[in-house]
Amino acid sequence: MEVKINYIGNATPLDKAIKRLLQRRISIFTPTRQTSYIQSLCYGNKERLQQVVDAIDKAINDWRDRYFIPECRRIHPNMSSTDIEELCMADKLHNDEGKIELTADFLCGEIEKYGFINELHRTDIETAWSFNDLEFLRSQWEDTVLEQIRSLRGIAKKMLGTHPAKPQEEQQKTNRPLKKMEDYPDVFGMDICCQLTGYSKDTIYKLTAKNEIPCYRAGNNGRKLMFKRKDIIAWMLDRKQETNKEFIERMDGQLAARMRNSKNLLL
Repeated sequence: MEVKINYIGNATPLDKAIKRLLQRRISIFTPTRQTSYIQSLCYGNKERLQQVVDAIDKAINDWRDRYFIPECRRIHPNMSSTDIEELCMADKLHNDEGKIELTADFLCGEIEKYGFINELHRTDIETAWSFNDLEFLRSQWEDTVLEQIRSLRGIAKKMLGTHPAKPQEEQQKTNRPLKKMEDYPDVFGMDICCQLTGYSKDTIYKLTAKNEIPCYRAGNNGRKLMFKRKDIIAWMLDRKQETNKEFIERMDGQLAARMRNSKNLLL
């Protein structure tokens, strides 16, 4: 299979390099070339280096946000009409935003374009396709597409003198408990909104009544409240006098504490 190769040199602007990395595999963009490229962008300036990391993170998040796994696939006969309505509403919001719905056929085709790692990898992909395991297929597809740009990010983070953490964009296994904001669904109802904000249902209802919190009203009577994760996070950041990093660290700590408390209650 022929893969298009698009060269990235030290004179390539960062936005164009990111675009090329997200569009196709740059097979000649080795770690050595990546290091040279980052150095040509920053010349040892750590502020500029941080801007490069931030730009890469934003590009990866924007790319991932263009796609969604349909919630309606989770509908089963024993589900209540309210839960079904909530799942359908989530899909409608994604479609209204112009996001691309992921299917097993699409993901398998995209992975095959880049080539399988080996026969075992091919077997795993084909098995996931037969079981319509979209979560696994999406994680494999993202690992393939984002491999080089994540490598570039890791080199930039290393130059900053920090240990490159696992990218926040990596998909966690679905059977793990929610630990970070990124683990929450893109669209959710009242209960998850309370978990994410730390506010009670009564407070959330008061805020929605005053139009002080971004929300959507689903159902025939418009009484079913739905929220978008990115809207709620932006709303909370706007209300807090703290940096994004401080906010994320604080929220991660609170969410981890809640998870520990929940586990203790179950014991």
